[in-house]
Amino acid sequence: MVEISEEDIPFFAEVTAGGRITIPEEIRKIFEIKDGDSLLCKIRIVKRRIQQQEQK
Repeated sequence: MVEISEEDIPFFAEVTAGGRITIPEEIRKIFEIKDGDSLLCKIRIVKRRIQQQEQK
């Protein structure tokens, strides 16, 4: 496995039902992230979904 120091590795995620996001498999492999691990995440909103009422 490649050794990587702690640094920002950006990835895009879409919020799904219940406010959940998916961490891409490649990122989970790099950092050896397993079910039950706790993570500190940094959020930057790049696009907001347009609400139905706002479109009318």
